[in-house]
Amino acid sequence: MKKSFFSTLAALLLLWQVAAAQDVNNTPANVTVEGLVLDPFGKPLPGVTVAGKGNAAATVTDRGGAFRMALPTQGRLVLSHPRYNTTEVSVSSSKPLTVRLTERYLTLLSPADNGIATNDSVLLQTQAEKIDVLYGQQVQATVLGSYAAIYKNQLRTTPATTYLYAMPGRLAGLNVIQNRGFYLPQTTSLTSVNIFVGDVPNYNTGAGPSDNTEFTIQLRGHGGSAGHAPVTLVDGVPRDYFSMDPHSIESVTVAKDALSAILLGQNSSRGALIVTTLRPQAGPPRLSYTVESGIQQPLGFQAPLPAYQYAYLLNEALLNDGKQPAYTSADFEAYRNGTDPLRHPDVNWYNTIIKKNSLLTRHNLNVSGGGNLARYLVSLNYTDQEGMFVTDPANSYNTNARLKRYVINSKVELDVNRNFTIGLQLFGRLQEGNQPGAGTQTLLNGLLSTPNNAYPVYNPDGSFGGNNNYTQNLLAQTISAGYLADNSRDVMANLNLTYKFDEYVKGLSLHAKGNVSVNSASVLNRNKQAPVFTMAITPAGDTTYNRHGNTVNQANSFATTAWSRTWFAQLSLGYERQFGQHNVSGLLLYDQKRSLLNYDIPSNLTNYAGKAAYNFAGKYFAEGALVYSGYDRYRPGHQLGTFYAAGLGWDISKEAFLAGQQSWLNQLKLRATYGRTGNANVDNYGYFIWRSHYVGVAGWYPIGSTYQQGVGLAEGGQPGSQNLANIVATWEKANKLNAGLDIALWKNRLLVTAEYYNERYFDVMQQRGKTIALIGMNYPAENIGINRFTGAELTLTYQNNLKSFNYFITGNAAVQQSKVIFKDEQARAHAWNVETGHPVGQRFGLIADGFFQSEAEAKSSPTITGYTPLAGDFRYRDLNGDGVIDQFDITALGKERPLIYYGLSLGFTWKGLEFSALIQGVHNREVYVSSGIVDAGFQPQNNGYSQSYQQAMNRWTPENTTGAIYPRLTAGVNGYNYLPLFSANSAFVKNGNYLRLKNMHLAFALPHNWLRGVKLGNVKLFVNAQNLATWAAYGVTDPEVSLPNYPIQRVINTGLTINL
Repeated sequence: MKKSFFSTLAALLLLWQVAAAQDVNNTPANVTVEGLVLDPFGKPLPGVTVAGKGNAAATVTDRGGAFRMALPTQGRLVLSHPRYNTTEVSVSSSKPLTVRLTERYLTLLSPADNGIATNDSVLLQTQAEKIDVLYGQQVQATVLGSYAAIYKNQLRTTPATTYLYAMPGRLAGLNVIQNRGFYLPQTTSLTSVNIFVGDVPNYNTGAGPSDNTEFTIQLRGHGGSAGHAPVTLVDGVPRDYFSMDPHSIESVTVAKDALSAILLGQNSSRGALIVTTLRPQAGPPRLSYTVESGIQQPLGFQAPLPAYQYAYLLNEALLNDGKQPAYTSADFEAYRNGTDPLRHPDVNWYNTIIKKNSLLTRHNLNVSGGGNLARYLVSLNYTDQEGMFVTDPANSYNTNARLKRYVINSKVELDVNRNFTIGLQLFGRLQEGNQPGAGTQTLLNGLLSTPNNAYPVYNPDGSFGGNNNYTQNLLAQTISAGYLADNSRDVMANLNLTYKFDEYVKGLSLHAKGNVSVNSASVLNRNKQAPVFTMAITPAGDTTYNRHGNTVNQANSFATTAWSRTWFAQLSLGYERQFGQHNVSGLLLYDQKRSLLNYDIPSNLTNYAGKAAYNFAGKYFAEGALVYSGYDRYRPGHQLGTFYAAGLGWDISKEAFLAGQQSWLNQLKLRATYGRTGNANVDNYGYFIWRSHYVGVAGWYPIGSTYQQGVGLAEGGQPGSQNLANIVATWEKANKLNAGLDIALWKNRLLVTAEYYNERYFDVMQQRGKTIALIGMNYPAENIGINRFTGAELTLTYQNNLKSFNYFITGNAAVQQSKVIFKDEQARAHAWNVETGHPVGQRFGLIADGFFQSEAEAKSSPTITGYTPLAGDFRYRDLNGDGVIDQFDITALGKERPLIYYGLSLGFTWKGLEFSALIQGVHNREVYVSSGIVDAGFQPQNNGYSQSYQQAMNRWTPENTTGAIYPRLTAGVNGYNYLPLFSANSAFVKNGNYLRLKNMHLAFALPHNWLRGVKLGNVKLFVNAQNLATWAAYGVTDPEVSLPNYPIQRVINTGLTINL
């Protein structure tokens, strides 16, 4: 037995040894893997981390995009880069690999490096990602100010004609509010032509030309009014260029706090929108061509009432006013049955002059390349956007609204030697606009107000219908009124010089920038007018046509309507050096901007600035700046002022007591900034406000001045009652506090940025609430107002990958509120009349407490001088109980809750497929609907009454006393329900909350093996959409844009991108 046991044990041990030997022999051996990593253009990509999955092996691609490392033959490689999607590939042999990466949708500037030890300088960008800041770049991990940025891949997923269309919902604190859905030429009328044919021009704002006619830009609740919008800089030059295609832009950065914007000096309170166009890239030539074609659909149009409903309601309104009805029962039947379309027309004018779809086409070509000596970039863009108006094929010219834009942007960087670099940029833009000869705004006003039964479109003889009340036909104004064509031309040239003094003082460099910008605009007038006719039947049965209006022959005029010249010069001395764990940097800067607009006197803004920063081991941070700034629109001796900002930061994650947590805690940085900033807002309050003005027969003139027209005061001009001088006028100021927290977790997969700000604006330009009645003059604008803006912002981003499936979700929210601390007001008898203490811009009016339900109730109500209320009229609240409704009953309207702006973006990429979506919305928003046409109807128009809409069905009637939203109908302006004295009442304050599916994008990149025969680097097919769906609490109109403004557009777009 014992012998058998040992024999069996020996056999088992032998079998185990054999199995172990076989297992060893089957273990994959390490092999040396070589490969090449390419970008989407098929060009070598340096700085990519190449790591073995599940082991410690890792390396980084060199300048030629190559890598070499040891890895098991059955292993997997993980390739990662901050700007490209993470990709996994299998390794089955030592055969060289070629891997092509795709760009991330989100460009995330990670605060931490990739942990790969190397001396190769190609890792500089990976380990120290930089963000575009004012007049330069800064390593993200050292930033103390408040910045937010959007990058090219996000911008390009929208069918946007300008980059502003891609901004809503993207960045916390930046509110981009759309005002209209189409570029509105600034030469919409010939009024401004007068200043070029003999009249002396009025003063201008001194702000220079801006091509932004579609958006209101607010930063942290500030900026909705003139002179407060963020300063826009394009490639480091202050200039309001907004009509730029997203494909030509590298990034848009928002500078929000005092420290980030302090170098703007007297305009630093406004913050900054820093636009950086594409930069030249060294290496083999890279060519990218994108063609897109989309369909635009106008949104927010209301359905007008059919003619029979309109007639019925108008009769009701006339009876309510004690007048005879205008329509009989036979009229109602004719309208309802359409049996007499000439005398009882029912024309839906929206369907008559508005197209359901219009085209949008864009082409973009970018070429970049170069070597160690020189690098270049050429960006070409063409946009063709059609308007929504119908046209007549018989016309030999275009009468529709249309915008054609041609843009060229070229950059060259030349390294004269290792220390001296020259950069040259040439930017040119031509915009050709067109609109119907009657004017886009005229058509939209007529569309809103013309009832369906006003007149027929055509008479039987083909002439345009009309009558005494309507002497112009809407369709005739659209297709037979000629056209207005406007042209805008912009040229900008930048020269940048950089010299490094490393041979003498390491880290010292000198930078010089010179810029010249030229803009001109002109209008070509080819408008005309066609008469209208009314068909009549004589007693003898003959048909006659009565003519109304005149035939106006086509005009033939051309005029230059605006031109400007802007010069910008900047000289700076920078220093940046590392001494062990001590990092220091400094900047001395001088710049001057000189602007000349039309025939105005040039304006000059000058800054002298110094800035210094220090950090110890990337752990403790300090930064400060001092600016001495001057603006010559103030009184001599009062033109220069001092502004300052400072910041401190602490990255707790770098502390020794958290040394063991680096695997999951990559950043935990506290930061705070404080500063005194300014806003040179004087131009919006008069021309040289420090001088008294009078009104001559041709415009505004300072006292004692004499112009070539001979209307100086000493030569018989007619002085009028105007403002006194303010000889101590100065810039507005703000004390700004910003506190922030930056968190990066789990190898930067989760990024959190939270901020709080408290901004006190003082010396705000305001006119006092009192007048100097004894001398018949008004107070001038003075630096007396005080406002406070506070809020909080949060941005959360999570991104990760499952093998080659990369996904992300990022959300941002901003809570904003404001308060008037001081406003000079007339003495108020009651606290509820006072604006001080309420939000900035708060609307005041009467409180509407429902409707009077009977004549007796109306007669016993508090009285309003000049008005006799009736049943169905608003019941206004008598706040002071004196039995009279007057100015003492005015109070703040609405709930005064903090505004909340938010956006949510999500998406993924997987094997050439990419998807993204953006949701954007606003909460606690209130809107005041002030259009009597939209919310009441039957406003006077010519000798008749205007259109009415569905809301009129919710009027008060004796049968609808509890469900009514609007007062009883009246024919004409109901002075009681729409009191001109008080301008507003609470019944028209509506819930303005909305949620919009702003953008959706789907793309597919063709597999690379399909393209080998044609030698293309990358081919991508895509479809995207803008303004796909909207959910609004007040759904009568679009929550942002309503008539008579050009409506917002839904865009469905397809395209193709080819990279070589």
